[in-house]
Amino acid sequence: MATLSNDEWKQFCDVMNGYIYSQTLATACDFDLFTFLSKRGGANLEDVRRGLSLSQYSAKVLLLACCAAGLIRRDEKSGEYFNSAIADKILVSDSPHSIIPFVHFNHRVQQRCSVHLTRSLKEDRNAGLDEIPGDGTTLYKRLAGHPELENLFQEAMGAYTRLSPNIVDLTEFSQVVNLLDVGGGGGTNAIRLCRRYPALKITILELPSVCEIARETVNQHGLSERISCVERDIFQDPWPEHVDAILFSHLVEIFSPEKISFLYSKAFNTLPRLGRLFVWTIMANDSETGGLQAAKSSIYFLSTASGEGMAYPGKDHERWLHEVGFGSVKRFNFQEIDHGALIAQKQ
Repeated sequence: MATLSNDEWKQFCDVMNGYIYSQTLATACDFDLFTFLSKRGGANLEDVRRGLSLSQYSAKVLLLACCAAGLIRRDEKSGEYFNSAIADKILVSDSPHSIIPFVHFNHRVQQRCSVHLTRSLKEDRNAGLDEIPGDGTTLYKRLAGHPELENLFQEAMGAYTRLSPNIVDLTEFSQVVNLLDVGGGGGTNAIRLCRRYPALKITILELPSVCEIARETVNQHGLSERISCVERDIFQDPWPEHVDAILFSHLVEIFSPEKISFLYSKAFNTLPRLGRLFVWTIMANDSETGGLQAAKSSIYFLSTASGEGMAYPGKDHERWLHEVGFGSVKRFNFQEIDHGALIAQKQ
């Protein structure tokens, strides 16, 4: 029988034991280890033990795991532990780029529900949603019955969006006056866009419970005169008219191809001649063989969020947009992070 090489064994272990990385990350954030190390400029084992109220044994296990995951490093001479560069950027609680809310959402919802992937595949539904009691067949409907979890979801999506490549840099936004942000969540994109383009006005189209969160966030940023919220079901209700552009950001990948085509068609019919549709979405590569974030997101949509979406390749989006009538479609690939942007214009 053929034996595995060391490299093959490591590859297998990386796949089988990958959950240890995310568990370590979530636990370290629970203890706010990265903020602790950042404020102190490094700490030894005893400092960490005392500062996090752990036994020496528990502290050693946590520090070993964080070092193995590349989240922190240990100085061989002093024995002190320091944050990695990436931890200092996004895992310190008061950093403007902190992604800690997304880490907590990933651990509490995405990982927890994805353990039902086998059953989801067999039953062809989001069986992981059984972990979250309530009405509705999607995570988004059920979150309305869990205010604390819904707030975490919106904070997580806001943090995730802020770390995305700067979609607001697409030059076509400078030609927009009235933008409809469909499924705009807590308002992160709307706020970024209004700060970048002073003449822009935005209407966020969302569910009632999400609009409450968005209005509060918008007010905090002093943009209530430029950003409004309209409570609608994006499929069942009519959309506001008199807009010259529409934005779908991290929205379409949630749904089936039939529903995506419906949304693209609804956008086309809402827009005036020369109006633009902006799409920012997680994308698999065109051969549908990668990457990891595309696979992870697809598992999340299947097992938890909606039971029907996935990270579709960009070529599919281009086809769907042309099929509903858009004459001009431009695609911008960000393959290194499994994302893409599309700008479709109505001729």
